[in-house]
Amino acid sequence: MSVLPTGAADSIQQDTAVVSALLSRAAVFSQTDFDSIHYYAIKALELSIHLSFSKGVADAKSMEANYQRRKGNYAGAIELVLEIIAVYDSLQLKKQLIKAKILLADCYKEMGGEKGTVEYQKKGLLLSREAQQMAEKENYLPEVISSLNEQGIILRDMSKTTGRSALMDSAFLLYTKGIEIINQKGEGQDQLGKLYNNISQVYNEHYRDYAKALDYQMKAVAFNTERKNQLSLTHNYNTIAGIYLNMKDIQQANLYAHKMLALSKEIKAPFRLVNAYSMLREVHKKMKQYDSALFYFQQSVAISDSINNLEKSRQIADMQTKYETRDKESRIGFLDNLNKTKSQRLWWLGGTAVLLLLLLSVVWLQKRRSQLQQQKISQQSEKLQWMMKELHHRVKNNLQIVSSLLNLQSYRLKDEESAAAMRESQLRVQAMSLMHQRLYQVEDVTMVNFKLYLSDLADTLMKAYGYEPDKFDLSIKLEKEMLDVDTVMPMGLLVNEIITNSFKYAYENVARPSLTITMQASDSQLQLQIADNGPGMDITANKQEGFGKKLIQALTKQLKATCSVKTDKGTSYTLIIPYQKEKAA
Repeated sequence: MSVLPTGAADSIQQDTAVVSALLSRAAVFSQTDFDSIHYYAIKALELSIHLSFSKGVADAKSMEANYQRRKGNYAGAIELVLEIIAVYDSLQLKKQLIKAKILLADCYKEMGGEKGTVEYQKKGLLLSREAQQMAEKENYLPEVISSLNEQGIILRDMSKTTGRSALMDSAFLLYTKGIEIINQKGEGQDQLGKLYNNISQVYNEHYRDYAKALDYQMKAVAFNTERKNQLSLTHNYNTIAGIYLNMKDIQQANLYAHKMLALSKEIKAPFRLVNAYSMLREVHKKMKQYDSALFYFQQSVAISDSINNLEKSRQIADMQTKYETRDKESRIGFLDNLNKTKSQRLWWLGGTAVLLLLLLSVVWLQKRRSQLQQQKISQQSEKLQWMMKELHHRVKNNLQIVSSLLNLQSYRLKDEESAAAMRESQLRVQAMSLMHQRLYQVEDVTMVNFKLYLSDLADTLMKAYGYEPDKFDLSIKLEKEMLDVDTVMPMGLLVNEIITNSFKYAYENVARPSLTITMQASDSQLQLQIADNGPGMDITANKQEGFGKKLIQALTKQLKATCSVKTDKGTSYTLIIPYQKEKAA
């Protein structure tokens, strides 16, 4: 065995210490200057490669991956993280491996949150749960807290994507569990700011307790200001703006939204700019400055699309496939070597064992070929799914822009009848936009959750006509929630017209308005009923048919349905729509 001379060993130790110093310097800028992170990470990487220092290479790539994530280059970040996971695993560096899995989960979380993509959110959730299990086994408490926080953020994002509000309660429990560990064990103190911020968001968005939300947020601001955590402060300012918006304090909401925008520009964080522009859009809508609202909306869409486009999604899917394939091949190689060792020990079994191994090899090759074919088919299917989702996302964005333009135009019309017609057209466009939004948020782009769509549609119309959810009774009960898109498109527009009529004419003198939507399903048809509790419309009062009535008739004909109207104790529409089970399949 060769031994390095004492001088050479000391030199290598000094050089690896330089690598550690460079990485420590990069970490100093993790909240303030992303370009400095990149500079020191590359210096550390170059030196580690020169020294053949495997851990240094992995640590430097981890730092660079964090930089790429902050800059919105998720494809580059994920490629680096997949590389370092393999290195840490081979070196048995368990703490670094756990942190790498959390970083990978963070990449998928941010991508899923921006696009409302359930697939990315599920990947992030699975990775953060794996990290938690590994950290608990090794008793790495800071990493346990970090993984709990990561899971909570993803569950909160998924609650918005899927409409499952109970996920917010689960997120809240994960955040509070993280704080309990900190208080009991005294470890992971540096994560308190994040946990305060996330608990505040649940109080704001889910529990509607704005006083507690603001209290937790101010704790987070004090924590992050003291430590100069500028990136975390952008999250705080965004949430505070949202809280003030819900409290109808527009001036304070505008102040904090602009503080977030300025700080996001200062630290050059594109993914935070998306959130800043989105918040400013909501603020200016409340201020009725629709030109500014449209401008901020276009800015957020442009940046979001630049960091989350279809090509990057394909690259990430390809990288994930290569990583999983490499992992499987490694395991197969290990099993193959084990089989060879056993064959050498059992060589005296002679020809029978050889024939058996040959037979197993033929079976394995056939199975491998089958797996490769299935993998190719799966990859092609995934690419088509991505393309369809991207198409629906683009259509939704375009429809939102059209809706915003119609809204702006309606405010410039002096004739009230023309302005009202323009606003009704805007609501019809929004109804179609909601449909496309639902289509790019689900795995199967041929099916739509009609119940969630109706909930979104009713909420949108309720706000458009000035009704408060707490003072309005809305009931939606469907025996069949998932319907094919060809049926839902005309049904959605048809329901939009009928509900719009109710909001326009039915509730003027009604103390407690209500709207009930029910649907019964059989093997051959759907029975959809929409009823309000207004005075009931007089069918004979207006002999001239308006555009809305003509549209209802045209859509009914398109669905090959029958429509009946009752005006006793409110107006009730009943639609009988042919619908075969094979059609849904």
